[in-house]
Amino acid sequence: MLWLKSFIFTIIFYLYTLFLCILLLPTLVSRRASYLLPTVWAWSVPYLIRFFCGIRIKVEGLENIPKERGYIVASKHQSALETIILFNYVPKLLYILKRELLLVPIASWYFIRMKYIFIDRKGGAKTMRSMTKAAKDRLNEGMNLGIFPEGTRTAPGTKKPYSPGVAFLYDQLKVPVVPVAVNTGHVWPKNKIIKHAGVATIKFLPVIPSGLDKRVFLDRLYNEIEAAQDTWDKPCN
Repeated sequence: MLWLKSFIFTIIFYLYTLFLCILLLPTLVSRRASYLLPTVWAWSVPYLIRFFCGIRIKVEGLENIPKERGYIVASKHQSALETIILFNYVPKLLYILKRELLLVPIASWYFIRMKYIFIDRKGGAKTMRSMTKAAKDRLNEGMNLGIFPEGTRTAPGTKKPYSPGVAFLYDQLKVPVVPVAVNTGHVWPKNKIIKHAGVATIKFLPVIPSGLDKRVFLDRLYNEIEAAQDTWDKPCN
């Protein structure tokens, strides 16, 4: 029964996402209007996943979200769920994504219209320079940036070094960073259809102010997120 419910949810999730993308195509006439897609998507998906899979969303630390725009949200990445839910709490959120996602049909039109930042993970210094320029432009436009420091989804208990590119971006942009811990991988495992009933928690941690040394910042970001993760995760051997 669990497998069947998870399978049905997966089919409906992708069909629903495609339906929204097609339904809201007229919003692509303007950048501002195009934000209706992630707004509706992020609001509605929690109802779907609760109905079909028994997963409830719990969000902690909302008081740590800055009131002024112009910051980076650096989140642990265990599933697709946090990429959805963060839209509900971080205004004008834009993700920094791998370039391969430009190949996603229809959805990529929205990514481009909303001015997401795409990076070539093998691009080296050239990629870092172009990413920094684009990020500065987006911040100046009143946006907030979302980034996943590990660069990919990781299973609960897995500890990977955080990308030095996160520290480079922090140093260049000179803006505060909001660390985010999640336990979503326990209910929505990576690369699996099965979804487990339970509570998916997303926790905003205290802001890391701008102006720290890059190495100090990266160590602090890692230690604070992973310490929060340890309350949920058992380290993998």
